[in-house]
Amino acid sequence: MKDFEFSLTLCQKMAQAAEKAAQEQGADVCIAICDRHGNMRYFYRFGDAFVISIKIAEGKAYTSAVVGQPSGDFGKIAQVGAPAFGININCPNLVIFGGGFPLVLNGKTVGGIGVSGGSVEQDEAIAHKMLEVFNKESVA
Repeated sequence: MKDFEFSLTLCQKMAQAAEKAAQEQGADVCIAICDRHGNMRYFYRFGDAFVISIKIAEGKAYTSAVVGQPSGDFGKIAQVGAPAFGININCPNLVIFGGGFPLVLNGKTVGGIGVSGGSVEQDEAIAHKMLEVFNKESVA
């Protein structure tokens, strides 16, 4: 399968949507976009986002791309007593809380996005704006 091509234009449009949403949320965040293998394709740090949010945004994008589900949903199966408990210890790139979403095209995961710096709710709201742009632009 040929990898989806993340053009700079598409990534910038997604980043612009994230920036607008971040301003509306009053949050300084980092955003990350990666391909289906979890390799970084685009990254941006808005305003005065926490430095630790850099790695967390990257991890959320990576997690969503390689497991094909939102990082928050994946986190539910990584909790104590759940089937994948401790997976994030063995695979330290995985992030098990919300703010990461897979990018899906024609039923296949082609990448992932991650947002970090606000509350989980803010991160997810910002990520949803990025998803809207991806879903609109990637089929055009």
